Amino acid sequence: MRRTGAVEANAGGASVEIMAAKMGNSIDVNRKLQKTYMPVNAAAVREADLARRIGRGKLALEQNEFKKLKLSQRES
Repeated sequence: MRRTGAVEANAGGASVEIMAAKMGNSIDVNRKLQKTYMPVNAAAVREADLARRIGRGKLALEQNEFKKLKLSQRES
């Protein structure tokens, strides 16, 4: 199996144990092989970036709600 096949299988959710069985090697325990054949998954990176944008928006809304609250001045 070539690197593109490993990337596609990884994107499809295949575990490293399944990849090791398919490739006939020890990729499941060898970090160097994992970095070579299973590089950063671009789809996962995009999904994480989208989640960050959504979270950033939610946090901004939350901060805006706090800014709208005005505490009245107490008279002493």
